Amino acid sequence: MNPRFLTTLFRTLFYITFTSITLLAFLPNYDALPPIVSFSDLLNHVLAFTVLFILFRQAHPALKTKQIVITLFSYALLIEAVQYFLPARYASWSDIGADGVGLLLGYLILSLLRRFTYTKNLFS
Repeated sequence: MNPRFLTTLFRTLFYITFTSITLLAFLPNYDALPPIVSFSDLLNHVLAFTVLFILFRQAHPALKTKQIVITLFSYALLIEAVQYFLPARYASWSDIGADGVGLLLGYLILSLLRRFTYTKNLFS
């Protein structure tokens, strides 16, 4: 596939995902969402930041991994800081830890995807 097309595709997917996660993070009544969304807060954090890492890495290939981790971890801290001030939400250190696990998992998954023949070209 055309590398420029792939970068544009990953950027689009990243910003859609980023916006969706931000909206979910600031909803006043998160527990009222369907169970498919709110079944496990920590698992949702791990999954969200795994996906964010992979998409961000692919959307901005010129950035170093360290820059992406710092940016996304800062975003995680910002979410928790804002939730601290929202009446129906609360900040949690365990959420930040789960976000960090998600970043690590995203890094590991992407490293694996870059080694397989069928996904090497898509995730290089």
